[in-house]
Amino acid sequence: MNKLTLPLITSLGVLISCTYVSQGVFVDHERYAKTSQNDIFGDNTDKVVYLDQNWDRYDSLWFYNTTQGSNFMPYEVFLHLTQADNKQLFRHADNISQYRFLNQRKSYDNPDGLPVGFVEDTYQGKRYMGFTCAACHTTQINYQKIGIRIDGAPALADFESFFIDITAAIKATLDSPTKFDQLAKKMVDEGIAKDKKDFRQQLKAIYQERVYYDTSNTPTYDDQTVHYGYGRLDAFGRIFNRVLKHLNPDDPNQFNPANAPVSYPSLWDTPQHDFVQWNGIANNNSGAEKGFLGPLMRNTGEALGVFATFGLDKHMGDKGYRSSVVRRNLLRLEDHLITLESPAWPENILPKIDQTLAKQGKKIYQTYQCYECHSDPEHFDKRSSARRVIAQFSSLSLIRTDPSMAVNALTSQGSSGFFKGKEIPDIPGGKFKETTNVFFALKKSTIGIVAEADHDKPAPQRWAEQAYDFVVAKANNPVAATTRHVDFETGTSFPDSLKVYKARPLNGIWATAPFLHNGSVPNLYELFLPSCSEEDVSPEKECRSNTFTLGSREFDPVKVGFVSKSITSYPRLFEFNALLPSNKNIGHEYAAGKTPFIKLKPNGTPIKNEAGEFELEWLPALNKNQRLALVEYLKTL
Repeated sequence: MNKLTLPLITSLGVLISCTYVSQGVFVDHERYAKTSQNDIFGDNTDKVVYLDQNWDRYDSLWFYNTTQGSNFMPYEVFLHLTQADNKQLFRHADNISQYRFLNQRKSYDNPDGLPVGFVEDTYQGKRYMGFTCAACHTTQINYQKIGIRIDGAPALADFESFFIDITAAIKATLDSPTKFDQLAKKMVDEGIAKDKKDFRQQLKAIYQERVYYDTSNTPTYDDQTVHYGYGRLDAFGRIFNRVLKHLNPDDPNQFNPANAPVSYPSLWDTPQHDFVQWNGIANNNSGAEKGFLGPLMRNTGEALGVFATFGLDKHMGDKGYRSSVVRRNLLRLEDHLITLESPAWPENILPKIDQTLAKQGKKIYQTYQCYECHSDPEHFDKRSSARRVIAQFSSLSLIRTDPSMAVNALTSQGSSGFFKGKEIPDIPGGKFKETTNVFFALKKSTIGIVAEADHDKPAPQRWAEQAYDFVVAKANNPVAATTRHVDFETGTSFPDSLKVYKARPLNGIWATAPFLHNGSVPNLYELFLPSCSEEDVSPEKECRSNTFTLGSREFDPVKVGFVSKSITSYPRLFEFNALLPSNKNIGHEYAAGKTPFIKLKPNGTPIKNEAGEFELEWLPALNKNQRLALVEYLKTL
């Protein structure tokens, strides 16, 4: 046996023997969730409960606390940083709550009591605070002082304000001798810095990085800034900007405004979908991206967006690009999600569903052909991990919802930097020129990062782990690539294939407010109303709200969404304005008689006229009783 064989066998044995990190021997039934007794928006809770989603308490905590290689900030700095205008820690539960992250008590795998989705990561011998998938994909709905935690549901988090405020806290620390001395002493005592001068240089570097990030990602349109508010993020825009920065490290002007925020999508069924993301930009099947790495590529791109450390200047002898991305955990997280089920409406907590009304709503669902795009709930088993969800996409011209996200994904440009002259993925003979569509630069970045072994590990172990990871990736994703379905047709080519938005099965839809891809409609009831200009609004006409507040977790079980509270009573609430760019609440107005349906043949293909155009039809607008019936039916999914 040679010198490399034993470490190789040992490494593979460790990898195969254990899938999940222990969360400790004893885990409480509340999964260490904190109640809120003095909530900033009055959403106080006496207890927190979990619904049956086929995950036990260990599954949830593993999801919350498993790092993907996110290095947002040195861990010790985050632990001890105080708020800009007071002496309280920035991570204090009251402060964290105003950004609508979910507070946790201390536990075995979270000894500092960080919020859901905040985690300690280690890279190159240093500790960092980073984010897990759970930060954006775990929510809580409050009803009559009961907090209902839902795994995989869209978070209500306001990341934009969090980033801006933590930058302000760092600046206040640099500017205040008292704040700085207190923090510097802790950093020197813990061996993070040699002395105060050394720590000041470290903190200045962190501050400069944060300022650049905030500035480059400001959501501007010309001279107008349109903030995201709660429950939305322009993840693609921010990922694209990180790639541009790393391609052009000496050019501070390589960025595009991250001005197309969308709601965080729900995660249940994600591994079973053929395409993911609101515009279906990520192929989730084998046959895509180097043969079998679709989900791994997609999750690697997401890790880059949440502050994985990486470089795009290739080192001598490397196959790809070095990074902090924990490929092992990305594979395990994807596999973990296979068992996550959508939540059922909890009739022991929320008002019982009116089954008679729900039956009426089911007929409306069928009459208005909702199942053509969102699938027929009776024709799939949401508990089957083996099923595949074939996405139906609607083109922007027909769905008529706010186009900002889909358009930005296709049109964002920047300097090719390190990639100039290199091959463009999936474009035969294509080479990167001086400038590039950032989508292709991201794709090449993720391919290279996945291809490179983990340099935090010694050589034999890193090679063994990489080989094992690729075997697991292939074994977990054996399905051949599927075809994109746009407007009930196949064969749509790039870029038209991405000028679309995706429909998905509606199981668990009740737990995912606000609605439409950009979160512009506050509840399900309003989703079936028309959008109206300010001139069209009148007391006699029901319309989608052009303004409403976000931030409260209080649930409205009738209209199905979060309650829009008074900004006068709670000034920290965010006022959503649907008249602003990227916030449009237009489109998907089938139930209001404004958006047309494509006429279909019995085999499900579209009917076209002699000119090759779709034949369209408009169904009459629903009345109030019909809308309430349809909402009642959607509660049952």
